[in-house]
Amino acid sequence: MRSPRRTLFAALALSLALGVMACGGDSGAARSPVPDPSGPPEKTELKVATLPIIDNAALYVALKNGLFEKEGIKVTPVPIQAGPQGVPMLLNGEADVIFANYVSMFQANDTGVLQVKILAEGSRAAPQSLSIMALPGSPIKTPKDLEGKTINVQVLKNFQELALTQVLKRHGVDPTKITYVPVTFQDLVPAWQKGQIDAAYVGEPMVTSLTTKLGARKILDPASGPAAEFPISGYVTTRDWSARNPAASAAFRRAIHAAGKLTADRTSVTSVLPEFTQVDRATAERVTLPFFPDEDEPVRLQRVADWMSQAGWLSKPLDVTSLMR
Repeated sequence: MRSPRRTLFAALALSLALGVMACGGDSGAARSPVPDPSGPPEKTELKVATLPIIDNAALYVALKNGLFEKEGIKVTPVPIQAGPQGVPMLLNGEADVIFANYVSMFQANDTGVLQVKILAEGSRAAPQSLSIMALPGSPIKTPKDLEGKTINVQVLKNFQELALTQVLKRHGVDPTKITYVPVTFQDLVPAWQKGQIDAAYVGEPMVTSLTTKLGARKILDPASGPAAEFPISGYVTTRDWSARNPAASAAFRRAIHAAGKLTADRTSVTSVLPEFTQVDRATAERVTLPFFPDEDEPVRLQRVADWMSQAGWLSKPLDVTSLMR
C-alpha cells in the first residue's frame, strides 16, 4: 500500500508536471467576441485526455451534472499520468481534446510540433494555491531573504521560474540571484531537510500538507501581484480538428463554461475530487482551490505569451487570440 505522503507527492508531481505557467490580468479583461457556430455537433462522442489533478475539476463537474449531454455530446475521460503523453494522443487521433498547460502548448505551437487550438480555459491560480515555503528554523523570513538561495523547480525554464520572476521583481528581489534546481516532488522533502534546497516551491495539496505536517512557513505567494489569478491550463485540440468540428468544439466549450459557473459552489468541486484524484474528501475540504473560469479572457492569457517572449522562450511574438475561437 502506498503511504499517504507518497500518494500526496505523486498527486502534486502530476499537478506541477503540467508545467503550469501564468500571468495576471484585470477582472474586466476583454472576452473573445466570436460567436459560437450553430447546428448539431459534427462529432458526438469525444475522448478527452485528462490528468488526476485538482485543476481538471471542471471537466468532472460537467460530467457529474450532465452538462455535456445537454450540449448533445458524450465525453469520455482518458486518464494519463503525465501531460506530455497527451500530445501524441492528439496527433494520432487517440484523443480529441487534451487538458494541458499553456506554456507547453505555446512552445509546441511555436516549434510547429502542434497547431494548437484552445477550446476553453480550464483553471487559473487562486491566492495561496502556490507557495514558496521555508522550514521551521530557516533564516528565510521575507522575500528579500531568498536572494542567494536555492529553490526547487520541476524542470528548468518552466512556469515556476517565469512566474516567480515577475513576483520577485515586485518585491524588490533580484531574480538573477536565485538558483533553481530540478527536484522531483517525491524527493523534495528529503532534499529540503538535507539542505540541498533552501526554500520549497510547492502547490496544493502540498501547501496544506507541509504546513500541517512539517510546520513549514509561507514566504511568498507566486500567484500574487503581477501573477494574480494567472491562467494555468486549458482544454486544447488541433486547429484541424476544430475546423472540422466547429459545432462540437463550441458544445464542449459551453459545457466547460457552464461547469465553471457551478464551481462558485465549492462543494461542486470537493465532491468530485476524490473520484479522479488522489486527494481524499477531508483534504479536498481544506485545500485552496484554483479558479475555474466560466468564460475565456484572451487579454489575461496574452500575458502568458508575452512573458514567454520576454524570457526568450518563443521564437516570435504570439497573439493568443489566433489560438482561440
